[in-house]
Amino acid sequence: MSILKERFPSIYNELLRVVNDNSIETITTNNGDFVPVVERDGKRYVIHSKFDPVKEAERFIGEIHSGDYNLFVVFGFGFGYHVEQLLKRMNGDSLLLIIEKRPLMLKLALEHRNFTLTLRDDRVFILLNFNEEMIAEVLKGKSSYRSSLILHRGSYQADPDYYSNMQEIVRSYLSTKEVNIATLAKFEKIWSSNLARNIGAYLHSPGVNIFFDKFRNIPAIIVAAGPSLNASFDFIIKNQKNAVIIAVDTSYRILINHGIEPHFCIVVDPQVINARYFEGSGQSKTILITDPTVHPSVFRLFRGRVAFTGVAFQLMKWIEQLSGEKGEITHGGSVSTNAFDFAKRLGASPIILIGQDLAFTDGYAHARGSYLDEQVHLKTGRLYTAEMYNRFQLRALPKILVKGIISEFVHTNQKMMIFLSWFEKRRDDMIINATHDGAVISGVQHRQMREITVPELHFDIYDEIDTLFKPAVTQPGLDVKTGLMERVNLIQMEIDSLLPILDRAVGFSDNLAMLMRNKSRGQSTSGGQSKIEYLLKKLSEIDRIIESKKHAKDMISFTMQRVVHTITEGYEIDEDDHGLNNDELIAKRSRYLYQGLLEGAQFNRKILKKMTTILTRE
Repeated sequence: MSILKERFPSIYNELLRVVNDNSIETITTNNGDFVPVVERDGKRYVIHSKFDPVKEAERFIGEIHSGDYNLFVVFGFGFGYHVEQLLKRMNGDSLLLIIEKRPLMLKLALEHRNFTLTLRDDRVFILLNFNEEMIAEVLKGKSSYRSSLILHRGSYQADPDYYSNMQEIVRSYLSTKEVNIATLAKFEKIWSSNLARNIGAYLHSPGVNIFFDKFRNIPAIIVAAGPSLNASFDFIIKNQKNAVIIAVDTSYRILINHGIEPHFCIVVDPQVINARYFEGSGQSKTILITDPTVHPSVFRLFRGRVAFTGVAFQLMKWIEQLSGEKGEITHGGSVSTNAFDFAKRLGASPIILIGQDLAFTDGYAHARGSYLDEQVHLKTGRLYTAEMYNRFQLRALPKILVKGIISEFVHTNQKMMIFLSWFEKRRDDMIINATHDGAVISGVQHRQMREITVPELHFDIYDEIDTLFKPAVTQPGLDVKTGLMERVNLIQMEIDSLLPILDRAVGFSDNLAMLMRNKSRGQSTSGGQSKIEYLLKKLSEIDRIIESKKHAKDMISFTMQRVVHTITEGYEIDEDDHGLNNDELIAKRSRYLYQGLLEGAQFNRKILKKMTTILTRE
């Protein structure tokens, strides 16, 4: 217990408070091993083999290719036989996270078996009655690890709901981080480029905040493009005059084609494909609620009025500070989460979700008639059918079975589980999920559309929108344009002065990495240490110069968030990180950072020229 007190003091203190309620019995095998038996709901669950728990653990862990992974998450400790076997097979730089539900189980395990070596092993972390913050702390910087989630069968049989939920939480955390890194890698430069190209439209359009709190206690219907949307049109048509209809970009044209003109449509994704959702649509009364980083062709293809959200990225807030606040909308990774937050900021209540399947309902990925659905049919033919495409979508990520609204179970995946988790965390009594079928969202009301009565409104929602929108359309003042031009010119000057310095920094860090590599291999030449000290001094001087160029530094950082995130969160740069000692790793990360700064500076130089051209025309 002394080792436990030293390494895991909170667990130690919790075990001191544990009272034996006789819910766990300890039996002895013929070999003299101890095995716990859990009694729950009148049933007895033997957690390990009552004949030979060691041999059982050897077989269980032997089926896992431990050399393929460097992060193991074990659900259920029991009396630790499987944990000991896993530690024998794990690589030296791997990590083991153990999650145990029952404090009494852990206490009895420590009383009956010797876990000195296990508890002293720095690779081992134990979580008992944990929360998501504790998971985040232990797994910080490890989402790029090759992870294996191991469900101990005996522990699961005793507490299936708990361990199923824990698996979902861990899987969701790891996949959220993976999505974050992948998103940064894919979009960091697109965001900046689109924002620069949209600066004219941004200055001439009102902010979404003109609508905030103006529809208090009026129902809102958020229409996503899940597969079951096709069963919901009658409900939307029936209530379109009595509720604020908020479409997402993927559902907009589907609604238009069914004679439903939403009051608002939300678009936030920076990719050009999201602009295509508006292709071919006619003049509209709908107000497009748009993020300033969407693809510029959105404003060419959408034929209607536009209101902008504020700049979500802190490092680019200077644009909004100089031109006036537009109003923020929370991002949750999916456009539906933005739509929900917009509805909340309108003051709308209740908020009714439609087409929010968060699952492959009936084997489909999207509602029929959506742009994405049309693309599926364009890509398919006699030898590659739409059904085959949807099956491919189902298999693109590992399938997860969750409870369905109408269906007993529906298939979802890790990506949609992130959005499902986001909605579950709202815990809002005013959310009504009226989606026809799909994944059940815990913590919100689920009601069939026929059970919902939307009271009649005694005013026209479009008239109210017009009253708010028209006076908000104004031309940007000369002072705004002048302020923006001055800031852009200042950033350009700072970047021009940084470019040769950053180029030298990359060279210095290359030399530093080589010297550190030689030093670790015992191949240092005479004067090697003094060269290292010289390079470190030079890099420190460069760091001070970079810090002094605050405006340029912030804008460059915005376009290299993947690099910043990788370094600050402690992620691997690549697989070779595992073979490096600490000094080599620091040198490698130094080179990675300066190369990112150099590429970011070069990219932003082009972006600022584009912004200057647009502002000059205004």
